[in-house]
Amino acid sequence: MLLSAGQSFLAELPSFEFFNELNKDISKCSYSFYCENPESNFEDNISLKILCYFFVRNLEILEKRKNNSLELKNLYCNYLVYLIYEKYYNISEGFRAPELDEIFDKLNKVRNTIFSGDTSGRDYCENFFKKKFSYPDIQKRNKFYDYYVNFKHIEDKLKIKEEDCFKYYDYLKNKKKLYEELKQECKETDTKSYCQNIDYNKCDPNELLKLPKCKELEAKDDAQGDDSQSGDPCSHMREWETYYSLNFSDYRVVLLTGLAIWGILITLHFLYKNTPVGLCIRNFLKKKEIIRNNFDEDLEHDMLSDNSDHLHANLETGRYSMGYHLG
Repeated sequence: MLLSAGQSFLAELPSFEFFNELNKDISKCSYSFYCENPESNFEDNISLKILCYFFVRNLEILEKRKNNSLELKNLYCNYLVYLIYEKYYNISEGFRAPELDEIFDKLNKVRNTIFSGDTSGRDYCENFFKKKFSYPDIQKRNKFYDYYVNFKHIEDKLKIKEEDCFKYYDYLKNKKKLYEELKQECKETDTKSYCQNIDYNKCDPNELLKLPKCKELEAKDDAQGDDSQSGDPCSHMREWETYYSLNFSDYRVVLLTGLAIWGILITLHFLYKNTPVGLCIRNFLKKKEIIRNNFDEDLEHDMLSDNSDHLHANLETGRYSMGYHLG
């Protein structure tokens, strides 16, 4: 997913980080042969076999992280389930795909085969595949979970450095409406598991927006008007980018730039003197000098040769210019 400069901080949020990791290259998975097994019954559908590759690759990653906390395990399983749903529904739009129950049964069969000898007692996302969702439901569920894990991440970051609130201010402010929807769903009987592994009492964006550094940004908003209504949702990020841009009127920047250029020149000189590249350059320059010297000598020789060839003829046939004086 491509992000603008003003949204570059989003790449560090868990929802982006995990989703990108889940979609990495599947060619290096050591579990892929489980999808090739005739018992898995994926031979007749290449698209579903690729879906199986994604599934077992991420199970392999999860297995390698089995010592991680339960919270991280839940985080990974949530995103893995969402990935499977997302890819399944994308496949089913363009091709005839089996029913969701059939796909999940096949994937669970593969999962059971992989971990049949495991004695750790971990379910490796087994419980996450027991309940089936419609596409709108899984999207809503993932939207809530995205916000929850991102909120916890931002909360931890601001505990360390509250000054970084300018990075997350617009994100938190824009999630107020989503949080109200989440809270309403979680308060009621959660029959659709929208709030699985979510504590809605601990992810209110207003709690972070009350922090002193965030309140300063809110005061600027009140003074300058609502940036989101003026079509400028990333104003605080631009302030941050301007703050950290180079200012060449500052002598320190000029000094650092000069030192950087000097360092580059010294590095190039070192490479010229001590590497094969430098030797090649010196040999090339010497060859050019030798060729130029030889050319000058040949030219001088040719000029002398032309004059010497006609020297005697000129003396014999040339006119003598002598004065005659009558006595």
